[in-house]
Amino acid sequence: MQLRRLKALAGATAILALTSGGAAAQGVTISPLVGVYSQANSIDQLRSNANTMSIKRESALALGGNIEIGFLRGSLNYVSGATVKQSGTSSIPTTSGDLGTGRILMGAADLVLRPIPRIVVLQPYGVAGIGFKKFDYDTNQNLSSAFGSVKSSSTAAFHAGVGADLMFGGIGIVAEVTDYISQGEADTSGHKNLQHDAYGMIGLRLRVF
Repeated sequence: MQLRRLKALAGATAILALTSGGAAAQGVTISPLVGVYSQANSIDQLRSNANTMSIKRESALALGGNIEIGFLRGSLNYVSGATVKQSGTSSIPTTSGDLGTGRILMGAADLVLRPIPRIVVLQPYGVAGIGFKKFDYDTNQNLSSAFGSVKSSSTAAFHAGVGADLMFGGIGIVAEVTDYISQGEADTSGHKNLQHDAYGMIGLRLRVF
């Protein structure tokens, strides 16, 4: 139900972009990015039989890239070596330490909103769209005993964020913060909370056409 509301919001955003002159910025630009990934929620709830284990993906170096055509944009973000740590709950023995490492790939098709005109060289913007999350974890013996040798999952996500670029002719600098929002694992009561995975990125913006 929560994802349905997010998709409805994305649709409303699309209508807003199309009716607010979002296509004012023409041309094709690419932006190679580097930054930090962070699991914005405090914990994940993963079930194993009658027990529940609370884990967290630690912040890690992220690589990314965008290609933008007018008000349309494609986004990709990749993390390798993301560490999974156990937080511990009352239902299982409380331990600490690394449970495994993983690879994270996320991407989205976005609309770019520019409600504020460029101020000399500075252009603030927002993005909103629909995307995906894909997680693959290579687990050590502790996690394998609870969840098997590999934890792999894919899910749809709503993508949103804000940023700004500084352009000097055909080249510039861009910085942005975005969030991939999806439906998370069920908690101990069976309720599925929203899972937030955030990226803070900076890089070059290159106008190729």
